[in-house]
Amino acid sequence: MGYFPTNICNFPNIIRIDLSQNRIGVFSNISCLLNLEELDLSKNRLTKIDNNTFIHLQKLMILNISANRIKHLDPFSLAGPNLNIQYLYASYNEFASLDITNIVMSGPFCKRDFSHNQITDLTNVLDQLLDPDNTYGPGMVDIKDNPFQTFPDFTKLGVKNLNMLGTMLNFGFDFRGSNFSCDCHMEPFLEIAEEVINRTWLNYFEVKCENPPNLKGQLIIDLVKKGKLELFVCTRDAEENCPVECKCTEQPSKSRFLVDCQGKGLRQLPPNLPNTSFLYELNVCDNEISVLDTKNYLEKVAGLKADNNSLQRVEGEAIKMLRNATNISLYMPSHSMDLQNVVLFCDCDTLWLSDWLDVRQINSDFIFCQTENHGRVKAIHLRGLLLNECQELSFTSAIVCISLATAIMLFGVPSFLLYHFKYELNILFRRHDPSICEFEYGVYISSDEGNAEMRAWIKQVLLPFVQNLGYRIYLPMRDDLPGSIAEEECNNILRKTRCFLVILSESYLCQESRRRTEIEWKYAWDLYLKDKHRKIVIVNFDHLSASLVEPRKIKAFIRVGKVIDFGNRDGMLLENIAKAIGPFRKRSNGLKNAHPFFDIRKLKSKNQVDFERQKFNGLRII
Repeated sequence: MGYFPTNICNFPNIIRIDLSQNRIGVFSNISCLLNLEELDLSKNRLTKIDNNTFIHLQKLMILNISANRIKHLDPFSLAGPNLNIQYLYASYNEFASLDITNIVMSGPFCKRDFSHNQITDLTNVLDQLLDPDNTYGPGMVDIKDNPFQTFPDFTKLGVKNLNMLGTMLNFGFDFRGSNFSCDCHMEPFLEIAEEVINRTWLNYFEVKCENPPNLKGQLIIDLVKKGKLELFVCTRDAEENCPVECKCTEQPSKSRFLVDCQGKGLRQLPPNLPNTSFLYELNVCDNEISVLDTKNYLEKVAGLKADNNSLQRVEGEAIKMLRNATNISLYMPSHSMDLQNVVLFCDCDTLWLSDWLDVRQINSDFIFCQTENHGRVKAIHLRGLLLNECQELSFTSAIVCISLATAIMLFGVPSFLLYHFKYELNILFRRHDPSICEFEYGVYISSDEGNAEMRAWIKQVLLPFVQNLGYRIYLPMRDDLPGSIAEEECNNILRKTRCFLVILSESYLCQESRRRTEIEWKYAWDLYLKDKHRKIVIVNFDHLSASLVEPRKIKAFIRVGKVIDFGNRDGMLLENIAKAIGPFRKRSNGLKNAHPFFDIRKLKSKNQVDFERQKFNGLRII
């Protein structure tokens, strides 16, 4: 058979399909088989699996695609939120790489077999980050007999902190038959797994080193148990900035980077060293270096061996940069040079040198400093000679710093506060103009129209109440013209509206409704600043705190307390809304005894309003 049966979707209740040992080369649409639990497609001619091949098969538990010609798997093809494949057999295919999204499953699984392929690398094409609060597995991942050469770097596979690896990935990995180089890439993982390896033996731990030659054929587990992690190193070559005369070795177990240039005829320090996260240990013994000059990498040097050189001078800047060095050896045989000619150029920044010599009890009789005002002096006496001068300089610097700090406090802090709290200050110091001003609409209600509970409260409680105040209301879900442009409609209506009433909820801030919200606030805030007759009133429907609100203008209203809590304890929610909006006012038409003010107390008593609220609370939202 060279293809899937064309009528396969006529059997939606089918549970198991065995199409093994055929000539099927392309998947057809099988997403219709929603009850499928087991699918065997082994020994066919499949070449590719997309991430939508099994997307709707949520009941699929067993999948066998072994012994095909599959070269490519899309990310999330065999694992994901809609898949729960417990047994996956994908051995004897032609995978060259394997994406981590097809290995990792949230929650337990039984086995995922990718053995006997051509896999040399694990990838993370989508840059997925694993959730440290989630547990992936337990389960067994079989990747044995693949030509891996470099151990996977789990920091590139979604694990930001290797120390969390054991708690996140509760997997067993079978890497037997791989061609691993036992090097610095493997060491950090072994260091974390050392306790488990020493406590537990499992046969899939029996992975052997293929390289380097001195470790070839040795079991990695034996090297770990014998405490030989210092042998897991990487050498760097000239392409990685290692000086051609030197040998560069990265050794994670000791947290160091060794640079060995001993006896290579160097006349100066190497110009550059390879980039690394570790500190350097630099050996330049037995060379012809006459000047210890400044190099950019000296700040990261933890150890410097420069014995048996023709050293005549050490630059002061080089001394400053060597402050991270805990071991410096500058031994010179007496016949090679006169140590009294070695001069260090010292100033206030090198006062620590005399303390360093004293603490380490170094024979400093022949170590001298050249100073600006005192000429050549013994380094051990440097602090005593320069301390007063340096203190005066420090005092002058302190005066300058204090002056600058004062200026910053006087001018910078107010500027910062004005910028950072500009919205809060606008709200606090704004004075509303109570004079009569004609608007076509009294209230514009802004809310998340997709929130069913909120929508019911607005339509059944809020709308009747505000309308009874005498205001004409614009409610977008009801009044927007079909096909109108949202931004133009908002701008047009808000210009004709006195009060912008916001029903704030968690869903109001969600991305789905954010675009409409941003447009409304853009025009409402601009009008609010320009026209003192206008108001912005916020009802905090979901009791959100300022820390949970991202938009700065809304956050500002919450910070200064200019919001109405939906569940306020005084039972005056609607009255507080009416008070914030303000009484309905319209111009007198010239009739005697006409009252331009509408008193809401004449509309309904407090008991009537409470009754309306209780009636709403008894509703069932469907």
